[in-house]
Amino acid sequence: MIATSFASGRAANDRIALKEYTHPHLLVEVDPGRHLNVFCTGSGSPTVVFEAGGGDDSASFRSVQLGISKFTRVCAYDRAGIGFSDPAPWPSTAVNTVADLHRLVRIISPSQPAIFVGHSDGGLYVSLYASTYPEDVAGLVLIDPFTVGADKVASAVLTRRQRDAWYASDNRDIADARKCLELARTGVLARPEGKTSSCLDNPASPDNARHKILNEQLARASEQSALLSALVDTYPAPDHGMSAAELALQKANSNFGMTPLVVLTAGKDEQTALPRQTRIAIASAWKKNNDELAARSGRGKNIVVPNTHHYIQEEQPDAVIDAVHQVIVEVRGRAESPSRH
Repeated sequence: MIATSFASGRAANDRIALKEYTHPHLLVEVDPGRHLNVFCTGSGSPTVVFEAGGGDDSASFRSVQLGISKFTRVCAYDRAGIGFSDPAPWPSTAVNTVADLHRLVRIISPSQPAIFVGHSDGGLYVSLYASTYPEDVAGLVLIDPFTVGADKVASAVLTRRQRDAWYASDNRDIADARKCLELARTGVLARPEGKTSSCLDNPASPDNARHKILNEQLARASEQSALLSALVDTYPAPDHGMSAAELALQKANSNFGMTPLVVLTAGKDEQTALPRQTRIAIASAWKKNNDELAARSGRGKNIVVPNTHHYIQEEQPDAVIDAVHQVIVEVRGRAESPSRH
């Protein structure tokens, strides 16, 4: 088993310093000559594997990784083409992401089922992973996950005008991502005049070294290509139907049996441009989706985390640490209470 270590002994909600994300950690060869960057902390089993949301890298979990490392070994990674991971010769679809993660897990957790923690799009990815490779999965924690039908149920409560604006926003996001790829391909993002582009790390990371590295990474056509293909795969189809990623998960017909599963749902919404009652209706629809997702396991539950938006791991890190610890305890089959110092 491959293991690395990092200084521990901090409070459970301490963040890993941003400087730790200015260089690769463990480069795991998943295909001949192609590597994924993995950052592991702690020790013990089962291994916890983090899957970041769309557009994010392994730093997405820096507020919770050390806290969970008090209990077991924890690994965060950069998806293909992102951060310090080599690009893959295929688009960054959900299906391809799951296949790549399987290559990685066979190496970092051989013959040992892991606990998978996914945020946002990462929640969809690990749900698809659990459906595709159930023998690899000991437990699941899904942080405000993207679920099948999420966009559909949200847009269903909108007026025609609101729905048009919703769709227009999606189209702008994809158009912006295409523009970023073109700017990267032509080298503009690597030149001084491109440094203020929204395609780069703007607003800037508070760590100057991290800001510099992110700009270098985001200036690469390979990274912008990975970001665009992931976006197209998870955003609604041109006819406003379900995305290719949703359809892949729907086809997998996820049934998690008795796998320990915790879904964490944000207690606050981010649809600030919409009327309050509409926002409440969308939040209710999304909670119902998450309730149904949790019910796909005989040991599943959905927990609404108060005073949080989409990035629960940033706003309420202890909620994530506690959820993962619950699953660790279940997987180990014995009761133990978390020890916080």
